[in-house]
Amino acid sequence: MDTLYQHFLLPIMRNGWFNPVNSLVYGLFLVAGGWLVFKLLHRLKIPIDSRFFVSLIPFIAFAGVTRTLRDYIYFSVAGAGEAGFYQSFLGHMQIIQEKAYDYVFGATGNSVLASIDSHVIAWFPTPGSYLITFLLALFSLFVSLIIEKYGKIPYWKTLFALGFALFLLNGALLPVNSYMPLLCIGIVSIGWTVLFFTIPKIASIDRIKKMNRRCAKVLQDIFTRINSVILSAHFFDATATFFAIAVFSTMAGQGYTEQHFLSRMMMPFLGPQVMFLLKFVVVIPVLYFINKYVEEKEFRNFLLLVVLILGLAPATRNLARLIVGV
Repeated sequence: MDTLYQHFLLPIMRNGWFNPVNSLVYGLFLVAGGWLVFKLLHRLKIPIDSRFFVSLIPFIAFAGVTRTLRDYIYFSVAGAGEAGFYQSFLGHMQIIQEKAYDYVFGATGNSVLASIDSHVIAWFPTPGSYLITFLLALFSLFVSLIIEKYGKIPYWKTLFALGFALFLLNGALLPVNSYMPLLCIGIVSIGWTVLFFTIPKIASIDRIKKMNRRCAKVLQDIFTRINSVILSAHFFDATATFFAIAVFSTMAGQGYTEQHFLSRMMMPFLGPQVMFLLKFVVVIPVLYFINKYVEEKEFRNFLLLVVLILGLAPATRNLARLIVGV
């Protein structure tokens, strides 16, 4: 029981902290859950293509803003020194839920919405964020398929609309503190995107090919269009983390730190710029491996979607936190 508390419950009570044990377990659940989801999509005959990718983006954004709402509620409670805040797990979650209810009801005046949303917010630290978002997306997918069958509206359009509605709902509840992080992180992230989409064009120039044909081929294989989109998402995440720790942590006095244990261990030696290094040495080889060795197209696209989500979801949350100022 002490292991469960120390490695799983306490990190959730600390608003989603990661250690080697829970990271390994969550990773195994991600692999198993991903395989089951892939089988379900295959059974439902859902093509894992660009339209499916686009239809899920609002759900990823919803996860980011909802996680930020949780951060906002958490720090407002912790800052007030709430009695019993860390004494028991269920008591902790109840305090967060009650504070979330008060906040949502005060903003919307709707008790039913506040009751539902407050429970979602309370249970949203990892692994709750992935599980809740998945269940909402799955329910929305079934609704979309029914509408497609009887209303002749392509499922992905309805799925996108439902996800966008969820994103707008919780996004509108966020209290904006400053748009400066959006400007800074947005400019740098766009720069990364331009770089990734430019590399294959440079590699295709005849002069470059003649200099090193094999290297040019590798670059073109790595920086495909979909890979460039995924890398842009991950470097958006790295940029947001870098600015949070190196710039806005000092400006806002928040003392931002990295929650993932590996990058947290490396930061004292390499600084917050280690996030960019980790993305290069982890994400690029993963993408290369998937594209080179996974032959089945649908499964390959599904794996690429998972890698995209793992970059875009935390990036959205990090940016939203900086805009809110928590």
